[in-house]
Amino acid sequence: MPHRSMVLLSAALLGLATAGGVHAADGRTGTTPAADAGATVDQRPARVLFVGNSHTATHSLPEIVVALARRQGVAMEVEMLTEPGHSLGDHLAGGRLQAALQRADWDWVVLQQGPSSRPESRVDLRRSVTAIAEALHGRRARIALMSVWPHRRDRASSLAAEESYRQAAAAIDACVLPVATAWRLAGSADGAPRLYQRDQLHATRAGTVLAALTVGLGVIGPDRAAPPPATGDATRPDAINELQVLREFAARAHRDEPRRCEAATTGPSTASAIDKDTLR
Repeated sequence: MPHRSMVLLSAALLGLATAGGVHAADGRTGTTPAADAGATVDQRPARVLFVGNSHTATHSLPEIVVALARRQGVAMEVEMLTEPGHSLGDHLAGGRLQAALQRADWDWVVLQQGPSSRPESRVDLRRSVTAIAEALHGRRARIALMSVWPHRRDRASSLAAEESYRQAAAAIDACVLPVATAWRLAGSADGAPRLYQRDQLHATRAGTVLAALTVGLGVIGPDRAAPPPATGDATRPDAINELQVLREFAARAHRDEPRRCEAATTGPSTASAIDKDTLR
């Protein structure tokens, strides 16, 4: 998909040209204001810590999640702790993660490493999330595991990767943000936006938007806000249509995930379906 189309897609999502966001010169850590001045928001900002690697940092996925929250009138403060190529075990070994976990009264801690489809990676993922859960024992934070897509040449391993995150979440009674599932669904559909960059690993803008929409369904809830206001090119039919396609993939992945996150509950959902309004 042409780069200009991706810019329009992002603008359609945000309803405006995104400014500010996760402020970090090195792309590793940062915070974002809860909402624009004068916005109508819920009382206390939701505080979210994102921990991962370049799957999270590319195109600043947390910034798009904050924009989604703002559009729904939900105040959100985020911090991002990412290092290229890092697993959660690498973060634990480095020491900065422990400090970040204790730095704030987090509502959500979103954890991500590589796809983890291989048996040894599945074991490593479970071991790492168990250690993080122990570090958060007694705190209010809910842990969400964000499953991620494999390298394009390894797309056949996506189901195994999704199961790795599901098993790790079950081990600590956490929930899953099924980004890998949304990518798999989009990748097998005709006419879907291009998700992979030329390196066949990192996300295009469309890929990051799809990931953010999937995360948003879990940590914010269904998007029932009014359509974005007119902002010139952002309302062009091609951009709006592409955004709607991505929303449908995110909603389907969320609906089908047995351990999906639900913003208004205290644990993983066992409901069989989500309201059809989430597709509108």
